[in-house]
Amino acid sequence: MDIDYQVLRFENHIKKKDIGGLGAELTIRKGSGNYDKDRSKFNIEYVGLDGHSTLSSKVYEMIYKNDIHFNKGNNTNILNGCILTSGPDFFRKLELPMKDTGRVYIEGKHAGEVIYCPDIKSSEDVPKKVLEYFDESFKFLSDLVGNDNVVYAAVHFDEDTPHMHFYFLPIVGKVKRKVFETDDEGRRITKEIFTKDGKVKKVPIQKKDENGRNVYETVHGKFLNTDEFWKQLGGKTSFAKIQDEYNECINSKGFNLDRGNIGANRHHQDKSLHNIKVLQNELRNLKEEIEINKSINENEKNTNKELLNLDVIKPSKNIFRRYKDKDVELLIDYNKEVKKDNILSKNELKKKEIIIDNLESQISKFKSGKFYLDKEEIIQNQEKIIDKQKGIIDSLNEEVSCLKEKLDKMVKRLQRKLNSAYLAISHLLGFEKNDSDLIERKIYKINKKHEKSARGENDLEI
Repeated sequence: MDIDYQVLRFENHIKKKDIGGLGAELTIRKGSGNYDKDRSKFNIEYVGLDGHSTLSSKVYEMIYKNDIHFNKGNNTNILNGCILTSGPDFFRKLELPMKDTGRVYIEGKHAGEVIYCPDIKSSEDVPKKVLEYFDESFKFLSDLVGNDNVVYAAVHFDEDTPHMHFYFLPIVGKVKRKVFETDDEGRRITKEIFTKDGKVKKVPIQKKDENGRNVYETVHGKFLNTDEFWKQLGGKTSFAKIQDEYNECINSKGFNLDRGNIGANRHHQDKSLHNIKVLQNELRNLKEEIEINKSINENEKNTNKELLNLDVIKPSKNIFRRYKDKDVELLIDYNKEVKKDNILSKNELKKKEIIIDNLESQISKFKSGKFYLDKEEIIQNQEKIIDKQKGIIDSLNEEVSCLKEKLDKMVKRLQRKLNSAYLAISHLLGFEKNDSDLIERKIYKINKKHEKSARGENDLEI
């Protein structure tokens, strides 16, 4: 029998700059998620915005309305939250209808397996047992953090696996604060210190007891303090303790979920493995970029070689003796510039083709699953990235078409000029028809005769 594992993942570093994007994702489903808008109407809000236009406005109203003290700096962790769920098999056992998404897991122990999502067409399709599971989970989390501190909580059925988002203010009733030395009028006594850049700075002197230890005082009230909140729940062991308590609670309600791996270092191991995978991903991207640059540089090298060895036919000026030397030179220069433009245009085409080949290769890797991305992101972002890459390819193909059209026009213009020149030569040689072969042979004879002639100024017999 397959084991169903509980998923209870906390996030305690949500700062004020993060709240806007988080609110949009939670409430109007705008973000990087793989949302099915047809199922969004079946999402359930346990705690909503309560008339506020944004999550941010609700957060700060709760803080100020309840006289909660907090640090207004940008690095303050304003919100904490968690995501709670289990695997698709767990929900299938609760009789939630599931359907094949047409996608598969990219990596991990489920790599290659089909991804399923809820097959919900009406609210009646959500079994009572599924609702009870989320009800009991919400109650557990609310009791843990305090009902009055819950900012937003909702169950989402519009993604691959049903899950609960739960966000709260990490409020504590007391904090320890440093006690500083003061003068008779109650003002802090300061001392001067040198900063790293050599400047003098005044800092308050912390009070010490008879044993030379820093003195702290306990202040009661309402304080938004993430570190103290988790410290009061057990510090480093708080997350493991909550996992244990939740598992005991949810199983006592008739839901058979396994606690999963137990160990104080599990979080750090997972984080280290994640960092290793991120670095491996960056290294692979750098290697691919180097290969692309190699191809482009090789193309540039060949282009420069072609430009250095640019060979332009220079017909004898005596053939065009009835034309001004300046006009003949202009025609030769024009011919040279057209060839140069052709070489540069071919270079641009080649570069575009290299980029297109790379993008198509990336799309192929995305589709086959060979290209590694974080498993929680690739499922949500794969189709979006492919569409974006296809858009870039379409744009590049359009540029290539424009360059080809430009090349065609330039070649036709050159042909017209050459035809005009040949026609002029045929008139000079006395031919009634523009017989190119005959003209070529005649030009060859004239040039040979001209080279052998010791008198460069004499008229040539035609």
